This record gives sequence, structure tokens and C-alpha cells, in this order.
Amino acid sequence: MDAPVIPSLLSILGQIPDPRQRRGRRHPWTALLLLTLVALLSGANSQRAIARWGQHIDGRYLRALGFPRRRSPSLATLHRLLRQVPVAELEACLGQWLAQVRAAGRRAGRRWLDGIAIDGKTLRGARRLGAADVHLLSACCQREALVLGQLAVPDTTNELGAVGCFLARLLLAGETVTFDAEFTHALVAQQVLAQGASYLMVVKANQPTLQRACRAATTSPLVRPCRQYGQTRTTRLAHGRIEERTLWAAAAPADLGFPGVRQVLRLDRRFRDKRTGAVLTGETIYALTALPPEQASPRQLLDLWRRHWWIENREHWVRDVVFGEDACTTRTGTAPEALAAFRNLAIALLHHWKRPHITAARQYFAGHPAALFRRLHLAPIGL
Repeated sequence: MDAPVIPSLLSILGQIPDPRQRRGRRHPWTALLLLTLVALLSGANSQRAIARWGQHIDGRYLRALGFPRRRSPSLATLHRLLRQVPVAELEACLGQWLAQVRAAGRRAGRRWLDGIAIDGKTLRGARRLGAADVHLLSACCQREALVLGQLAVPDTTNELGAVGCFLARLLLAGETVTFDAEFTHALVAQQVLAQGASYLMVVKANQPTLQRACRAATTSPLVRPCRQYGQTRTTRLAHGRIEERTLWAAAAPADLGFPGVRQVLRLDRRFRDKRTGAVLTGETIYALTALPPEQASPRQLLDLWRRHWWIENREHWVRDVVFGEDACTTRTGTAPEALAAFRNLAIALLHHWKRPHITAARQYFAGHPAALFRRLHLAPIGL
């Protein structure tokens, strides 16, 4: 079977409609979008830094981006651009393109074990300055760290109400979607199943009745041996402590009353002192999944559960620390969400190019713009 054809990034950005009036257009719309992306990949973290990068770069590179006069836009122009970007169309185009990139590079086999993590993140810098809708609900591929979609909501209390609309925008057939305890709700599970996907949902104290039912379903195998599917255990050194994880998988009881659930999971986490072996802290967490035991073993479920938090380490932390999102003061119009979308795209490209050290990669591209333009298939002859 032939590999799927991935459209060029230039053609994808060209599909985003230009919201500007015809009168007074000095720069091509697609060139402005490309400038924002390339500057972010080269180390710029703010609108001012993006404008400065365009002013300092050689005119040949501006021509490669699509600026016919080899003149870079001013900071005021970039400010107007970002606050007018049609974010819904931008997110839709980028999400579809990244889904195609993911499908092209995906290994054949059990794709339901790759996982799509749903989580939220607040743009703290914009929130401090009074911007609206600065909490972003994201869907991130666990393995590739590609953000397939993003939706702005007023705050964290609106996440559950917006997740249904958000999931409807995503192509989830054949996938497994992982959720934190905030989204563990029967309606969310029903929607995931209706879209042809499976789920893994964490159960905590915010659902006391469901938590008690999970505790009863995962009691000792000596009490209910027929319900046990198996267990797995991992031990690793983490932050100077020994971390032990033991996961039990059991058949979901018929009277649990949760849509499509096949297995109930219990995860025991213990942190021990590296020298004495004494238990420092410990907790027990429960989860529900619609994956049957023949599709996912306890070890695979443990890996899927642990990778849910990669969205924090490989996406949100990178945006906050490396790209300076928390310090960014952009707050007007759609600019905060538009910049977040371009940061997601920049991180996705760096992961796709097998550059795990994000800071080092941006520093390299800042000093070698020709290499970056060749990566993006933008370099003309002579670069």
C-alpha cells in the first residue's frame, strides 16, 4: 500500500482565509503566517521578537516566505494580524494537517494503544492582563506530541461543558482517548464510543459512588478470582526516590452503570526512600476503560495511563518554559489563542523532525536559517 500523501505546509496555511479588507494590504497573508511560524522556530517568543527577527533576516529569506518587496512587516502590522486571525479555521487546518502527518508516519498495528490525551492549559500571562477565553482545551497525541485540536473556554470550570463540542471536531475512530478525573462522565464516554473510539478515564473522589464501585470490583484476587484479568508492576528511580507502580485489571461488573466499560483498573503507587526502602508516600487510583482484555493487557494499559501525562511534559511545559508562554503579554482579540496554535505547530514540527531537545534545535535554526527553510521546503536556489 502506498504511503499517504501529505500536503505541503504552505498549501495548508494558504487555506486560512484572510480577514483583512482589500484596501491597504501591503503584505501577502500566507507570508505573514509563515513569518510567525519560522520566527518561533528560530527562537522568537513574542510579537516583538517575531517582528525583530523579520527585520534582521536577509532579504532572500523574506522573498522565500513570499514577501515580494523583501520588506518585513512592522510590529504594529503583526499585532493587527494576530488579533484578527480566524482561529477556528486555523485550528481546523492545522489539526487536519497534523493528523495526516501522524497517519503517514504511523507504524502498522495496534493504533488504539497510541492514545490521544485530553487536557487543559491556561495562558497565565494573558489572564493576568484581563484577556478573555484564555483556558485552552487540547487534544494531544501521546507518542508524537502533536496537538490535533484546541478550543478556548472561559476557565477550568467550563471544560466539562465544552468537551463534547471539542470531541466532535476530532477524528477519533479507532483511537483510545485518555481523560483525567474531571472528564469522567457518562455523556463524555457515550460520545467517545459514538465516534468509534475507546476511552480510559481516571476515577477519583469527585465521583465517590463510582470510586466505591471501582474499589469493590478490584478487591483481592483471593476474594474474587474469576474477575481478575491480571496485574503488572514497574519499578524505576524517579527524582531520587524509588517509584513502584502496580496495576490490577478486573472485569467490569454488570451493575456498574457506565457506558461501554469493559475493565476496571486499580493503580497502586508507592514512593520509597532510595537508601532505606521505607515507604515515603503512596496512593491508590482507579480508572475505567472500554478496551477489552484481548485488545489491551495490564502492561499496555499501564503504559497508556502513564503516557497521558506526557501532554504536560512534552507540550505544556515546553510552551511555558521554552517558548515563554506564561510570560507573554499578548491579550487582544484572538492573538493569545493564535500564538498558542503556532507554538503547538512549531513543537509538532520539531518532534516530527526527531529533534527532542527543543531549545537546542531552536538555537541551531536561529544560526542556520537555510537549514530551517530547507526543512520547510521554502528555500529557493542558492540558499
